[in-house]
Parts: sequence; C-alpha cells; structure tokens
Amino acid sequence: MKKTLLIIAGETSGDKHAALLVESMKKKDDVRLIGIGGDRMQSAGVELLHHVREMSVMGFSEVLSKLLFFRKVRQDLFNAIASEKPAAVILVDYPGFNLRFAESAKKMGMKVIYFISPQVWAWGKGRIKKIRRTVDLMLTVFKFEEEMYKRENVNAHFVGHPLIDEMKPHSDSEVLDFRRRFTTAADGKILALLPGSRLQEINRIFPTMLESVKLLSGELRQSGVTLETVVGCAPGIDESVYGEFVRRSGITVHLTRDVDLLMSSADSAMVTSGTATLEAALHELPMLVVYKTSTLNYLIGRSLVKLNAISLVNIVGQKDIVKELVQDKFKPLVAASIVKDLLINNGVASEIRERYRDLKKILGGSGASDRAADLILKLIQ
Repeated sequence: MKKTLLIIAGETSGDKHAALLVESMKKKDDVRLIGIGGDRMQSAGVELLHHVREMSVMGFSEVLSKLLFFRKVRQDLFNAIASEKPAAVILVDYPGFNLRFAESAKKMGMKVIYFISPQVWAWGKGRIKKIRRTVDLMLTVFKFEEEMYKRENVNAHFVGHPLIDEMKPHSDSEVLDFRRRFTTAADGKILALLPGSRLQEINRIFPTMLESVKLLSGELRQSGVTLETVVGCAPGIDESVYGEFVRRSGITVHLTRDVDLLMSSADSAMVTSGTATLEAALHELPMLVVYKTSTLNYLIGRSLVKLNAISLVNIVGQKDIVKELVQDKFKPLVAASIVKDLLINNGVASEIRERYRDLKKILGGSGASDRAADLILKLIQ
C-alpha cells in the first residue's frame, strides 16, 4: 500500500533541498507526499496545502503580524494528519514554525523526521532538549551537528549538504557565452548581486547594494575598468520588484534568473547572508557578505545568537574566509571599497578561493538526498 508523508518546507532554500529529497524517495519507493513547499516541490510531485510564498517572514515583528495566518496553517496541517494519516512528518529547516509543529505532531502520535537541522549551535543549545523529545530522526548537513546531537542522545545522522547535488556544472563555453551577454570589453568585470530570497530582505538590502555599485562603477571607470552588474533574481520574486529599485538608483543593472550560471561566471559578488553564501563559495566566487534588518530584529537577534560570524561560509569553515558587513556597518562607501579590492586585486581573490577549498570536504560530497531518503524510508518501513 502506498505510504503518505507530510513534508513542510517554509522557505525557498528549503523548497529546493526538499524537492531533491522527494525525487530520491520516489525513485526508491512508491510514496505520496503532501504538505507545504514551493514550485520545485510541486514539480517533484508534492501536493501543496500552502505555498512557501505565503510563509515568508523575516524577523520577530513580522512573525507577530502573521500569527493568525500561521494558526490557520497549523490547523490545516492537523486536519491533513487526521484525514490522510501520514506515516511520518518530514520537517525541512524553517525552525520557528517547524520546531513548534514537531511538538504537536509528536503528541498526535506521528513519527517526526527533521531534514536540515535548526541552527541550535547559533541560538543556544536549549532547544536540543525539545528536539530529543520530539524528533525521531535528525538528518544533519554538517558533520559537527551530528556530533553535537549524539552527545545529547539525539538520533542524528550526517548525510551531507544537498547543495553539492544541486550545483550545475557549467562548461567554459557556457560561462563565456554568459559573460558576452553582459560585457564585451577586454577589461570588463562582472559583479553579481544576490540580495536575498525574501521580499523583506530585498527591500532592506538591495538599495544599499545599488548605492555601493554606483560608487564602485565611478571608481573603476577612473581606473580604466568597465563594470557590469548582474542581479540574481530569487524564485517567486517578480522582476518588477528589482526593476523599481534599479530605476530609482539611476544606474544600469542586468537581471537574470540563472543564478547558478551567474555564480559560475561573475568575477566577484555581494551576497546577502544565507545559504547563497555557501553556494557562491562552492562556485569559488569571491564575495562580500552583507546583512541588514530592522533595528528591533537586530537587537533581539544579537541578544540571542551566540556566534561572532553571520555567514555560513565563515561559520562552517570555522575561520574568517570572507568579509562581512552587518547592519550599520553595511555602508555604500565601505562595501564599494571591499568589492573593488575583490575585483582588481588578484591576490585577494586568489586567497579567498584557496580558503574555499576545504568547504566541499566539510559539506560531505555528493549524494546527500539519496542518503537522507534511505534513512527516512527505513524508519517508516
């Protein structure tokens, strides 16, 4: 008899990772999946109860404004458990919602699987006790997470990071064709801007990125260097959102949906902190990591987060691989100076690429989704 599984991914990055996991499970067994996800999960065969675009919030104040909506989502999920009787619940990242839902699902007698661990090492380890009570199987994407959980008697397995499988290899000719679309100058440089996957992030961060580019372009022109700027557009965000900011800035900026190829082709990047920093590093793209949120969210976050670094590249690499500008330190003049160095100082860019080399080993190689699928299917047998 075909088993049904409930899967919940509340963000764009989770949608991408979960889609590969769903494809792996469907290849190995006859399973049906329902839940919350995005376009990629839907394409992989998940029957969506809610779309990730409905779930997107950033910061504590925005969560409060959507409390009634999230209450309705939880009730819809409870109804799905009652009517569909899934063999297990698979939670993908998105800890603010998923950790609370794990408790409820466990009380309803469900097996609970967590794929891509909440970053308890950043927010303090108090959540591990809750995870031990509510999660039957924790699938981690970093080796140090598995070790941390096992010390706390949590059933955890390191499967590797799905980013390795999601990366598309690009030939030299593809990269050359992409570059020629934007610059034909012999000395031309391409700067990638990745302002985040959520509308709230784009609204707060993209304008400062553009101001930085305006200053940078002028400086490089004086040095005889032509700069073209290409924005990697996030799934689910209409290009008009970016276009309005670009129009106000008064500078010329190109847009692309092929973010993977952009990362393979650009000379350097300005990247909003998040999973994209790991992707850029795997493409060996020298970058500046930036982040900005509301003052309230920043003050609350600073009081809770236990880390000195904000980018996953620096956290996972356990050293200062790339520079970070956060909140008030993210100023156009400072950002322009750092990115200029990345673009014209070959020594700086080469050193960063050298520091990236160990990341692939740390992330566990290819096959993360297959390993995760095997462990999930074994649990629900």
